[in-house]
Amino acid sequence: MESNSNDNYVLVLEDRTEVKNEKEAGKLSVVSGIDDKGNLKTTEATAANQAAFLKFNSKEGLLENFMKNFLRQFNEPTRFGLYKVVASNVEQGVDNLRTLLQSREKPDSKQQLAEIGVPFEDYLPRQKNTTAIDPEEVDWKQLDRLGLSRDQLEQSGELTNMLSWQKSNLMTIAIPMGDTTIYTDARLAFRTDGDGNIGLAIHPLRKEPQLDFPYMGYKFSPEEKEQLLTTGNLGKTIEVTPKNSEPFAAYVSIDPQTNELIALRADRVNIPKDIKGVTLSDQQYKDLVEGKAVKVEGMIAKSGKSFNATLQVNAERKGIEFIFGDKQGLKERQQHSQQQGVPHKLCGLELSEKQREALNNGRALYLKNMVDKEGNSFNAYVRMDKEQNRPRFYKWNPDKSQKNGKVEAVAEEHKTQVAVNNHGKTNEATKNVKEPLKTGQTQPTAAQKQKQDENKQKKSRGRKM
Repeated sequence: MESNSNDNYVLVLEDRTEVKNEKEAGKLSVVSGIDDKGNLKTTEATAANQAAFLKFNSKEGLLENFMKNFLRQFNEPTRFGLYKVVASNVEQGVDNLRTLLQSREKPDSKQQLAEIGVPFEDYLPRQKNTTAIDPEEVDWKQLDRLGLSRDQLEQSGELTNMLSWQKSNLMTIAIPMGDTTIYTDARLAFRTDGDGNIGLAIHPLRKEPQLDFPYMGYKFSPEEKEQLLTTGNLGKTIEVTPKNSEPFAAYVSIDPQTNELIALRADRVNIPKDIKGVTLSDQQYKDLVEGKAVKVEGMIAKSGKSFNATLQVNAERKGIEFIFGDKQGLKERQQHSQQQGVPHKLCGLELSEKQREALNNGRALYLKNMVDKEGNSFNAYVRMDKEQNRPRFYKWNPDKSQKNGKVEAVAEEHKTQVAVNNHGKTNEATKNVKEPLKTGQTQPTAAQKQKQDENKQKKSRGRKM
């Protein structure tokens, strides 16, 4: 019953639903796939049916995904047994299995069955930690040391993702180095250390993916390098060995924003049989699990419209990505990902996809009803500063006015308000006003003027005493 780790094997299903005698082996058949309704398909264990067998390999992630579907289908998996048998010798292997099952209580048989059995408990759904991070547990001083603040992350819309254990989009950070400061772009994420404390993980931008060096003990072949550089995904699973850890099968992809290599454990990816209203064929499902790109037609979007796309497991996205015709290459995806640097929310104003796309393309937009840090509304022209990866605010449309050098900070009616409330500037007329300035305000109100006069009188009487 022994097999080489490189051998293909099949799964033999023991169905004990009709068995009355505990010592009797159940009905044995070979798993051949899953039908269009998600039901398990089996066939008789004869060499003549080799072409119909669903074959597995120890280095692939196909078994993990099959087991997740299997356990979803059967309410009482204990009435069934699954055993690995070498595909090239099915008939003899099944005869040996039947003999072992008929004497399953004997120590020798029990040990051999355990070696070739597929334990259900290894594939039961794990409890995921979906709890959002408590902001009070975050060391915000770590961000301060990088030239960032909690307010900046909130206004850019990145904080919501980071508090959900996701990485931010690229942002500029400042790293102190002695008497100087180095500015670089990076993606940030909150992670826990060995003691459970929330810390900051920094994923810096790389000039290019590091493919010429071993990655977690695995050296890429020239063909694999070309595949990664062309599509961004390796297109198959490989065995990697992290430092001080056990090896595991993984999908590997390139982060299009940072050029960092990302590995994703194959046994932690749940690939459904039905995707967007389409039931994958056995071959499509097998290819997708193995990491290959699969073209799927006739899927249904939330809007009810039909669409086609290429599906592939992406390690950076931690699941299946939908690749559309004009974004199949890594370079195209990198260009598309640059749009993600534009915040979803700007000074409290939710941006539409068209607005984000326009800002990403370098255009200036006139945005109304933004809110400053003091909660007051203002309007301004906005354009993204690509070098600093941040929005800039202007009085006039910078696309038209920069030719004559008349670009100013924000729209005129909000210039004083934003300068004082957001940037701590001083306006002579309102410098003694304690309340935040309102939209368009450049002079104190009557009530504020009265308070100013009263304060001056108090100060004057104090000096006389």
